[in-house]
Amino acid sequence: MQISWLAQRQFMDLLGEERFRLTIPQFQTLLYLKQAETRCKMSELADATRQSAASLTGVIDRLIEKQLVERSRHERDRRQVIVAVTPQGSTLVAEIQQARRQQLQHALAHLPGHDVDTLLHLLDRVMEGMVTLINVPDEHSIVDQHS
Repeated sequence: MQISWLAQRQFMDLLGEERFRLTIPQFQTLLYLKQAETRCKMSELADATRQSAASLTGVIDRLIEKQLVERSRHERDRRQVIVAVTPQGSTLVAEIQQARRQQLQHALAHLPGHDVDTLLHLLDRVMEGMVTLINVPDEHSIVDQHS
């Protein structure tokens, strides 16, 4: 938990630097849009980033002000709001990812290479276990199914 807390704090500090000036929800939104490599409906984006529609609207408004995303209406269904990352937004995400990699490299610099390899291997195994837990129904669902 301490490592998770420290990593979160460092990442928040990084995003808050003058060169980035983003919140975590803003970054998550940009990252999702960049990885999607296509325009995205606001409803899909809210689900993917686990934000309420109201919160996401505020996030998108601020990202538009920074010229990192653009918002439009669906051609056939004007009720649907579509969002896409701008080239400037994609570039910013790449810069943040690079800065984060540099932070992590600095944090691991005191470890010998074989220890880093072992750590990465173990973290991959932990990640596999965590992904498995996310994809398994919780115990209450399993108990309810067997009742």
